[in-house]
Amino acid sequence: MALCLLLSLTIVVCCQASTTSSLDASVDRNLLAAQLYNAVGAEHLNENIVISPAAIQTSMALAFYGAKGQTAIELKEGMRLGIGDGDQVAQRFGSYQQSLTRDNNLRLANNIYINENLEFKGAFRDVAQRQFDSNIDKLDFHPPYNKRTADGINRAIATKTNDQIKDILKPELLNDRTEGVIVNGVTYSAPWQKAFKLDKTERRSFRTGNGQSVQVETMWTLQHFNYAEVRSLDAKVVELPYQNSEFSMLLVLPNRKDGLRALQQSLSGKNLLSELGEMSQQKVEVQLPKFSVTFGLSLEQPFKQLGITTMFSRSGDFGNMYRMFVSHFINSVEHKAHVEVSEAGLEQPIESGVLKSLFSRNKKFEADHPFVFAIKHKDSIVFMGHIANYAYV
Repeated sequence: MALCLLLSLTIVVCCQASTTSSLDASVDRNLLAAQLYNAVGAEHLNENIVISPAAIQTSMALAFYGAKGQTAIELKEGMRLGIGDGDQVAQRFGSYQQSLTRDNNLRLANNIYINENLEFKGAFRDVAQRQFDSNIDKLDFHPPYNKRTADGINRAIATKTNDQIKDILKPELLNDRTEGVIVNGVTYSAPWQKAFKLDKTERRSFRTGNGQSVQVETMWTLQHFNYAEVRSLDAKVVELPYQNSEFSMLLVLPNRKDGLRALQQSLSGKNLLSELGEMSQQKVEVQLPKFSVTFGLSLEQPFKQLGITTMFSRSGDFGNMYRMFVSHFINSVEHKAHVEVSEAGLEQPIESGVLKSLFSRNKKFEADHPFVFAIKHKDSIVFMGHIANYAYV
């Protein structure tokens, strides 16, 4: 009897510890999302942007496994990788990446390439391939072969991301001094749980970040959604669930037409999901521009804002990645993300037209000016960005 009680208590404690660890990881991931979004978004307020903080974090968890010394410390703290040594971090984030990519609508490529004169350590190669599905290779970076090498890398990333992420690496980033590059591409496009009514999509006015008024293809639906009006953000928020209910999109619309900068600043240092508090199911009329956004960048400058500096310099120490007697570094980390939003979904709107909703008590979410969006998986933000202009391809 006493043994059974002891076993029961042990199981409860282990489950609680696992749940707490998962919650901590989600909080860290969401705080990192806000940091990276602010570091990138502030420089691109009038453009459509999207990044995947979760994909960047898993990519850097693998880099942390290969790092030592000060470089490892910076990656662990700057990327909010949590407790544990290289093996524990790799195991945790490898499992997380696998949970994301079980959904075939999310395609992720996380590859590392080093100079053909260098060697990967066997243990690093094994962890990269087994736990992160990472293609790692030795290639010729020297001109004039850098163009051919970059083309090959770009084809590999395009293949892995269903041809949505193209030209992630510029040939000029590869030269005689290049030791290693990390490329991280990710794409997501999925049907909604609740469809937009196809015949209600029409051109409507959208005020861009530059203050111009343009006509955009705008979708319409009237459904019950999670909804909130968040005073601390001076914004309305609606949550649109995907067919795979583990994923959903949060749309954060500033109350002011020119409120994107203020919204971005108010998100600084915050966990967006905590900031929203309890959202409630309400009948919401949603007008949302169709959009397809692809955005790529080198991550050296955003990383420096997070205190990650040595990995890009001669001070970098990837002694657990490279099989050499001297330390080597990573020259660049290239990230590119793609998200597409259209009408496709399962359930049809509960009402067939706007006129029928005029006398009903529903909320109105009219995204006719710049807004922030985030795609989350369970309690973790996977993508984050904003629509400030109009581009649908």
